[in-house]
Amino acid sequence: MINVRNFFIPLAAVIALVMGGCHHDSATMSELARIDSMVYHQHEKEALPLLLQMKTDQLSKQERAYHTVLLSMAMYKNYVPCTSDSAINEAVSYYRNKGDDLKYLKALVAQGCVNEDMGQLEQAVESYHQAEQLPLATDSSMIAYAKLRLGVLYQEQVIGSSTIALEKYHEALPLYRALGDKHYELVCLTSIGGIYRNIEEKHDSAVICMKDAIALAQELGDQYHAFANRYLLSEYYLLREQNYVKSKKYALQAVAADPAIIDHPRAHYRLATSYLYLGQPDSAVYYLNRAPRATSARDSIVYLELMSDLEHQYRKNDAKSKDYMQMAHAIADSLTINGLNHRLLDVEKKYDVQLAELNQVKNESRLKGTLLLAALLALGLLALTFLVWRYKNQLKMRQNEVEMLKADLNGSLASLKQMQARLDARELNDESQKAQSDELRAIITQQIDAVHQLMAWSYQYDGEKFAAKFREMMTVPGMDDDSSYWSHLQALVNELHDNVLVKAQEEAGGTLNESELNLLALYCCGFSRTVIMVCMDYKNIGTVYNKKMQIAKKLHVTDLDEFVARVAR
Repeated sequence: MINVRNFFIPLAAVIALVMGGCHHDSATMSELARIDSMVYHQHEKEALPLLLQMKTDQLSKQERAYHTVLLSMAMYKNYVPCTSDSAINEAVSYYRNKGDDLKYLKALVAQGCVNEDMGQLEQAVESYHQAEQLPLATDSSMIAYAKLRLGVLYQEQVIGSSTIALEKYHEALPLYRALGDKHYELVCLTSIGGIYRNIEEKHDSAVICMKDAIALAQELGDQYHAFANRYLLSEYYLLREQNYVKSKKYALQAVAADPAIIDHPRAHYRLATSYLYLGQPDSAVYYLNRAPRATSARDSIVYLELMSDLEHQYRKNDAKSKDYMQMAHAIADSLTINGLNHRLLDVEKKYDVQLAELNQVKNESRLKGTLLLAALLALGLLALTFLVWRYKNQLKMRQNEVEMLKADLNGSLASLKQMQARLDARELNDESQKAQSDELRAIITQQIDAVHQLMAWSYQYDGEKFAAKFREMMTVPGMDDDSSYWSHLQALVNELHDNVLVKAQEEAGGTLNESELNLLALYCCGFSRTVIMVCMDYKNIGTVYNKKMQIAKKLHVTDLDEFVARVAR
């Protein structure tokens, strides 16, 4: 006979243990959810220490993934650089197939932030692209942020930057307006106005954006963005419109900003130039003498140009005026040669906020005791060291972009030469193939010459001009139209890769269209995603990724590499 008491005691113990475990999991997830609201609602400073003190080795896989996403975002928002992407990559993989779109979206955005911190800009772009493609109802604020970061990143790209950056800023702007997030609305307006300023047919739109941004900055009490847009308007009216009255008006408003928050010598130089062209040299000299010391090469160029005008118009010393202008040109040339194409006020939001906060703390600390003042000054020095490190890291990132482009072109060149070697080997084995080989070799030789020329042009052109040159050079001379080029390229790939395109069409049941066959041909040639993007006339690298996935799906494989490795020999 079963002892009922002895049966229920261990059963109760098991139930208590299970319930205790459930309570532990529920308590941990509830705590993480509470911290989540802090991270994404401007309390990231309080959230970071809470996340750091949690013992991750005691967390379940679900809890660890959630903790990783929150910690990555908290570090990013607190300007603590991430040095490894392994944990966030695991979190993204965990949420990818869990059906929790919100956490998957947050994981992708956090992955993009980590990749940015590590200088992996191409991976960051892919993460943000995947995030923005999720349904808007998942979390419109996170999707808007992904679009905003894409706008910032595409401004730093070589090909098609202005067009794609504008597209992303314009997509983010109405989302922030619908959310009532005026801070990020202001960031979008400032960025759009800054890009429009350099597009001839968009000058009127640029002025509207910058004026709207000034009004919004005044409403929010954002001195930095108010200054930035006033300065940009002053420079626009001075250099583009030669309207010196309006230039003086906005420059006067800009230099009236608190110097403890904004210390910008170029604003004083532009104001002095406006006065000079208005025939008021004494006022020009007054603001020149009040200007902070030039600390950058761009500051120095504007200063030397102003001195050249001053010597020519005011002091009538043309020889000295010429010397100043030659020095300005020498500095400008060195910037071009070294690829230091800095854009005015192109500092990301997080650095703007950090600098404003540090200066605000410094101003408030003057009212406190000597010990507190010393501590804050020490903190300011540490922060300044960090900013210098970040600035150098930005320069390194820009240099890495140039090296990435060179690597793309070198990779394409190596692939073409490998195809040329295969033609030579085939001709030795079969003399009957010589006529066709000569035709194919001519195509490859033209492509090799194109890539060599393109590598030289990569140092001379940027933006849309470089894209136009790229497309021009990647088209075979003498062809009647683009279709002739693509048909020759398909024939070349089929010849050298065992009829890979024919086999692909067979395995896809005839569903591959010409565009997909062309992309597959470029892929078999070993071209990089950047080259494929330009040759196929896509707007961004994310499109290449999506098209490759579509082709793989039609071929019933998980990845295009799998098919090419199996079929092409």
